[in-house]
Amino acid sequence: MWADQLDEYEVRALDPGPGTLNHRPDVLVVGGGMVGVAVALACHRASLGSVVLIERDRLGSGATGGAAGLIMPEAHVGSDPPHFVELARESLDLWRELDASTPGGAGYFDMDWLGLAPLPEAFLADPPPGVKWLSADDVAALVPGMARTASAAEVHHQGRVNPLRTVAKLAARLPRVSTRTPAAGIEVHNGRVVAVSTRAGPISPGAVIFATGNPPDIEGLALEIPADLVKGHLAVTGPVTLKVPGSVAPLATQVDDGRLLMGGTVDTDDESPDIDPKAIEGLRRQLVEAFPGLADAQFAYEWCCWRPHHPDGQPVVDRVPGVDKRLA
Repeated sequence: MWADQLDEYEVRALDPGPGTLNHRPDVLVVGGGMVGVAVALACHRASLGSVVLIERDRLGSGATGGAAGLIMPEAHVGSDPPHFVELARESLDLWRELDASTPGGAGYFDMDWLGLAPLPEAFLADPPPGVKWLSADDVAALVPGMARTASAAEVHHQGRVNPLRTVAKLAARLPRVSTRTPAAGIEVHNGRVVAVSTRAGPISPGAVIFATGNPPDIEGLALEIPADLVKGHLAVTGPVTLKVPGSVAPLATQVDDGRLLMGGTVDTDDESPDIDPKAIEGLRRQLVEAFPGLADAQFAYEWCCWRPHHPDGQPVVDRVPGVDKRLA
C-alpha cells in the first residue's frame, strides 16, 4: 500500500545504498525507521556536528513500513498510562511543526478520530480536551451505512502519514544516509563507545544513538532488557464510495483514494512470518458486519508486520547501561 504510492525520487531516498561514509561523525544513528530518521534529522537541525545514519536494510523496512501511519494520541486515553498519552500529544505537536518546516511538507495529514461506545471508563472519567460527545443519531448521520450505531466521542485534529513517504522526505534532508550497512559490533573503552564495526568499515563516532526498535542485538553490547516482537495484520480495501470522517475506531480509517484501512491486530500467539488468512478474514468480517453495503468490497492490500514490544507495553527511551552517560 504505502510503497505503491511513492514516486521514483522517494523510492530512491529509501535505499541510497552504502555510499561513501564519514567514519568519524559527531553523531551516529543506528536504525533507519521513523524514529531513527527523525532523530538524525533533529540532530542535524540542532547543529550537533556531522550526523551519519546507518540501516541494515532499506529505510522503513521494519515496523515503520508495516504500520498504519496513524498519529492519534487521544485514542490512547483511558487505555494507556497518562505519561504515554502526554508523550504522544507532544509528538503530534512536533509532527505539525515538522511538516510546516520541511520544504514540500513531511506528508502529514490532519484528520478526525471518532471513538465508538463503549469507551474505557478512564476515558469517560477524564476525557481529552476538546472532545465532542455524539449521540447514536449523530453518528448515524455522520457515518451512513453502519449496521448498528452507537454514541461516540469525536476529537478533531489527529493525524496520519504514509510512513514510507514521510521517512523518504525526511531522509532526503539528511547529509549522510547509508543503507545495506548493518552494525555488526561495538567496542567500548572507559565507558565510551569508541568504534562501531560495519560492512563499510569501522566508524568512530562522538556519540551513538540506537533506534533499532527492540534493544540492539549487537556484539559487544550486552543488554538485559526484556523485549520481544508482536505480530499484527492490516488490510486495505480498493476505493469505496462510503465516506467516513477520518478514523472510526475500532472499525476503519479512510486513507488515500477513498480506501479503508483495517487493523492492525495484536496476534500474540502467532509466530509465523506469513500472513494468516484467518486474521485477514476476521478483518473482512468486521468490516462487513459494520458496513453491510461493503459486502462486495475486496481487500487490495493485505500484510503483516512485527512490532517491538516490552512487558509493560511502553516504549524505552534511555541511556545504554554501562556506557558513560555524558558520551553515548
